[in-house]
Amino acid sequence: MSKNEHGAGEVRRKAILATAREMFLGQGYKAVSMSAIAARLGGSKTTLWSYFRNKPDLFMAVAGDLVDEYADYINAALVLDQPLDRSLTIFGERLLAALTSPPITALMRIVTGEGREVPGLGEMFHQQGLARGWRITAEYFTELQRRGYLRSDADTFRAAQHFIALCESGSYQVHMVSGETGPGTETITTDVAEAVRVFCAAYGSEPQVAGR
Repeated sequence: MSKNEHGAGEVRRKAILATAREMFLGQGYKAVSMSAIAARLGGSKTTLWSYFRNKPDLFMAVAGDLVDEYADYINAALVLDQPLDRSLTIFGERLLAALTSPPITALMRIVTGEGREVPGLGEMFHQQGLARGWRITAEYFTELQRRGYLRSDADTFRAAQHFIALCESGSYQVHMVSGETGPGTETITTDVAEAVRVFCAAYGSEPQVAGR
């Protein structure tokens, strides 16, 4: 395959994923067919199948891309040069904004409501979404611990699970079952402030001088 052909193929793949994302997240998994996606794209199912073997494969690609996109968004909020409560507030607010965004909300509802229809979806979402989030947060907390901001005896992986759960313990849970739009900025700020307060009481320590 020439460089131009490869480039055109990648453009086509991205167009397929963009269209499939819009349809899956807007209509759910069961309601969308490969034929409908091909029709929206203006091509044939044969062309679509040359990129993705079947609907589960296409949906998994959509889900994987979406998780990657929001992981990058959250990673950008991992602050190390602020007091612990401020660093956690920045991270927590970015995390809740991502979790309650329309795309991630729609994906979560498909995973929990239609996951059995997509072989491997639950495990993929666990590994690439939930477990990945725990690992990223644990690595961040390990660095905060090294700098003296977290208790030296803390299990940073467990601390990561606890912090995420604290952030999700208020409006997020209501949002996921209500079908309404996501909580506003003020609500997210309030939820995260309480999560940070509890977390710092359990895991925080006085910052130490670098190198000590």
